Formats: sequence, C-alpha cells, structure tokens
Amino acid sequence: MTFQDEIAAFFGDYVDAFGRHDADALSELWEPVGLFPSPSGNFAMPRETFRDHCVTLMDFYRAQGVLHPVGQLLSASELFPNVAEARMAYRMLGEGHELIAEWEHVYILRRSDRWRVSLTIADGEMTAWAARGAHL
Repeated sequence: MTFQDEIAAFFGDYVDAFGRHDADALSELWEPVGLFPSPSGNFAMPRETFRDHCVTLMDFYRAQGVLHPVGQLLSASELFPNVAEARMAYRMLGEGHELIAEWEHVYILRRSDRWRVSLTIADGEMTAWAARGAHL
C-alpha cells in the first residue's frame, strides 16, 4: 500500500467513525494526547477526554441537522519518516443531502502501530459554524 493509500484509508476510517457516531473508534484514531491549536489558545486532551469531546461534537452535529459527514483528502505529504501532514475538506450534509456546512481541516499524523492524529488545526470548522450562528 502506498503512503497516499494509507492516509486515504485512515481518513476513510475517520469519517466512517463520525458517520456511525462511534466516539470510541474515533478516539482510538488519535494519539494518547492530542494537541488542538485554536485562535483562542492551544490546548491538549488525553484520549479519554477526547472521547467525551467526540460524543459532544457528534451531538452538536446532530443538533445542526447533520446526517452525513463527507470527507475528501485534498493532500498528504510525509514530512519525516512516520510523520505526515494531511489536509481534508469536509462537507456536512443534512436531509436530502442539503449542504449544512463545509470547511478544510489540517492534521499532523504519526505512525506507530498505525497512523494516528497528533495535532489538528480546526480554525476552518470553527469559522464555518460561527458563520451559521452556531458555536462549538
């Protein structure tokens, strides 16, 4: 499997876990502690706390009418051996595949036993929800 195939498969699993509302599966795709730079300051979450955050995020998406999260890998590059950067485009679809929100997301991944997210920059998502009047 090529590097591009590995990263595409990783994000296939990632979007699938969101679509199934499987916070356990999603949180397992993260390092034990993930870093979240944001416009209001950086913070880190251990996996257990991140799992609870996933439940909250999935509930938020449902409250916004999201039925189908769709993700497209825009780019991926290996920065160092077993360290990658990836950019994803997300579209949150509602009933009748109505577009509810869309944004791009940047990730830094590290491969140990498998690829896992170490860091994400979610400014695009926060901006998209704020434009709809909904705040994460």
